[in-house]
Amino acid sequence: MVDMGSREKNFRQIIARSSESNRFIMLSYTLIMAIFIILLSKVPLIQIFNVTPHPSLLSIAIFYWSLSDPERLSIYSLFLVGLFADLLLISPIGIGFLLYLSIYYFVISQRATLLSRGLTVKLAVFTLIMIFLYFIVFFLIRFSHGQFPSVKTVVVPCITTIICFIPFYRLFEMIDNLVFPSALRE
Repeated sequence: MVDMGSREKNFRQIIARSSESNRFIMLSYTLIMAIFIILLSKVPLIQIFNVTPHPSLLSIAIFYWSLSDPERLSIYSLFLVGLFADLLLISPIGIGFLLYLSIYYFVISQRATLLSRGLTVKLAVFTLIMIFLYFIVFFLIRFSHGQFPSVKTVVVPCITTIICFIPFYRLFEMIDNLVFPSALRE
């Protein structure tokens, strides 16, 4: 009987170790994907009203990741990703972090409600978040540059981000299902 108890204990330790390594792999994957998404969103495709729209694909990814697995992101990973985005955009340091952190904590606070709802409700919530955050960005640009930017430089990226929500949300969902089967997520 003593042997059986020790076997069970060792089995539990093995499960804990594999779970920790899975978390590390998922965190590494998330950071690599976030950097790739930032770089991908900076590729100029078209111009709308003489503005090259750069949809915030990372906002969609953070929305999805915080909804599907909140432990995947930490405040430190959000800071690193926000810092990288700020350096790439030549914006004041910390703006990206604040935006991504606010998306993350809002989705976490509404997670139980959003998980039980369909994609249309998620799109509506994401739209409200984006309108609110781009409104804040509009005023933060005023403080960092000394004057208000033209409205189209804020509205066009906001609209393109909202339009890109459903296809990229589904894409992140498919990538997660391919890379991490459900057995690895637990």
